[in-house]
Amino acid sequence: MVLSDIINRKNIYFFGLALLIASIPLSRYVMSMAQLLLTANWLFDPKIVEKFRAFFRNKAAVIVVSLFLLHIIGLLWTSDFDYAVKDLRTKVPILALPIIISTSPLLSRRSFHYFILLFIAANVAGSLFSIHALLTKEIVEIRLISLFISHIRFSLNICIAIFSGGYLIFIEKDYPVSVKILIFAAIIWLVIFLTIMEAVTGIVILVSISALLLILLVFYLKKPVFKISLILILILITASSLIYVEQLYREILPKEKLSAENLDKFSKRGNPYLHDTTLQVPENGHWVYLYVQNDELREVWSQRSSLDFDSLDKKGNPLRFTIYRYLTSKGLRKDAEGLELLSQDEIHAIENSVANVDDLAKSSLSKRIKAILWEVQVYRSSGFISGHSVTQRLEFWKAGEQIIRKNFLLGTGTGDIVQAFDSEYREMNSTLKPQFRWRSHNQYISMLATFGIFGLLWFLAVLFVPGFLSGMNKDYFYFIFLCVLLLSMLTEDTLEDQAGVTFYAFFTSFFLFAREAPEIFFNDNTILKGKNLQ
Repeated sequence: MVLSDIINRKNIYFFGLALLIASIPLSRYVMSMAQLLLTANWLFDPKIVEKFRAFFRNKAAVIVVSLFLLHIIGLLWTSDFDYAVKDLRTKVPILALPIIISTSPLLSRRSFHYFILLFIAANVAGSLFSIHALLTKEIVEIRLISLFISHIRFSLNICIAIFSGGYLIFIEKDYPVSVKILIFAAIIWLVIFLTIMEAVTGIVILVSISALLLILLVFYLKKPVFKISLILILILITASSLIYVEQLYREILPKEKLSAENLDKFSKRGNPYLHDTTLQVPENGHWVYLYVQNDELREVWSQRSSLDFDSLDKKGNPLRFTIYRYLTSKGLRKDAEGLELLSQDEIHAIENSVANVDDLAKSSLSKRIKAILWEVQVYRSSGFISGHSVTQRLEFWKAGEQIIRKNFLLGTGTGDIVQAFDSEYREMNSTLKPQFRWRSHNQYISMLATFGIFGLLWFLAVLFVPGFLSGMNKDYFYFIFLCVLLLSMLTEDTLEDQAGVTFYAFFTSFFLFAREAPEIFFNDNTILKGKNLQ
C-alpha cells in the first residue's frame, strides 16, 4: 500500500471530522485545530469551484449558512464594530462547517455509527477527567469539574451521547452483545455523571426528551396494553417528580412562622441579639436573620480565619452572609457559641463560599434542586437575585424584553446588543451587581433583541426548514439533536461562545449532510426497526 492511498484528501477529511467530534466535549484548542484542518483541506482542493456549485445546489445547507449572513446584514445598523467583529469570528463555524460537510464525501451508515461511538467515548473520557479533578483537587463549586467547556455545554453533549447510544443498543442490529453492554454501561455512567455534576439543565432535557419519546411511542404502538402501560409510566414519572420536588421544598421552609415574639434577647455572653423579621430568608428550615450577634462573630471568626469578617468569601459573596447561612443550616445561632462549634474544615468551607452544611457533600442532585428552590424563596421574599443562576435570569429576560420593545422591527444590530443590555440595566435601576449583568440567557430573546422580528423569523426558519429540505426531518439522530438544541436555547445563549456555536454548526451539518441516508425512527412502518432508506 502506497502512502498516497492513506494520506489523501478524503481520509484527511474523515480524520478532521473524527478529531472535531471527539474534541467538542474535550478541548477548545483541538476543536479549533480540527476546523482549521478541515477548512484547509477543503480550500486547497483543485475541484473547489465544483464544490461551491454543489453547495449552492444544496438548499438546506444554504439556509443553514444564511444564519451567518444574517449577522453580516446586522452590521448595517450597528455602531460597536469591535464587538461585531468579535461576534462574527465566533460565528465562523456556522459559515464553514455546513459548506465543508455538505460538499465532502458521504459517510456510510456503519462509518456514521463509528463516529457516534467515538463521540460517546469522548464524553465518557471527559467525565472521567472531571471525576479525577473532583477527587484530587479543591473544587469550590461542583459544576467547575467540567474542565474543558461549561458544564451546561458539556451536559448537552452528554444528552446527545446518551440518546445516540440508546439507538445503537435498541435499534441497531449489527453490533454484538458485548459492544451493546459497553454502550449501555457508558449510558448509565453518563446519567450518573450528570447527577454528580448537578447539571439541572442537562437532566431536565434528558427527562423531557425521554418523556417525548414515550409519548410518540404511545401514538405509534398498536396494542392497547402497550399504550396504557406507557401512559401509566408517564403519569407515574410525572407524579413522582412533582412529589419529590415538593418534599425538597418543604425541607427548606422554616417550621415556625417568622415572628419576634418569644425570642431570646441576649446571647449566653450577655450581648443583645439582632432579630430582623423583615428579611424572610430560610435555610434548612430555620430563619437566617434571627439570633445574630455580629460582635461575637467578628471576634471568634478573627481567631479562626485569615479572612476579614467584613470582607468577601472566595467566590465574591459577602462573608458574613455566608457565615449566617451556614450556621443557620445547622440550626445554630449566629453568635460566638455557634461559631465555636464548627470544625476547622467547616471554617475553611465557609471561606470557599459553602453556605449550607448539605453542600459539604461532594455532589447531590437534591442539593442542587434545594438550592434552586432556595433562590426562588429568597427572590419572592426579598427580591435579591445577584449570583443566583436561576432567579437572575428573570432580570436578564426583563432587560431583553425592554430592548425588544424599543427595537422590535430590526433589533440593535450585530454589535450593539451588549451595549443595549448595559444601558437597559442602568435604566431599570437593576439590583443586579455589575459582574452579573449578563445577556438574556435565552437564545430566542437574544435573536429578537439583536435582529428584530424579521431576524427571529429568519432564525426559526434556519432551525426548522433544513430538516425538511434535506429529508432528515424524521431522522432519529437529527430529531434528538434538534430537541436538545431547542430546549437549551430556552435558558442559554447557546450560540454566543465557541463551544456553543461549534456544537450547533457541527451537529446540524453532521446529522443533515454527512450521511448517505437518514435512519428513520418515527414512521409507522419502521418504528423500533431501525430501517434505513438505502
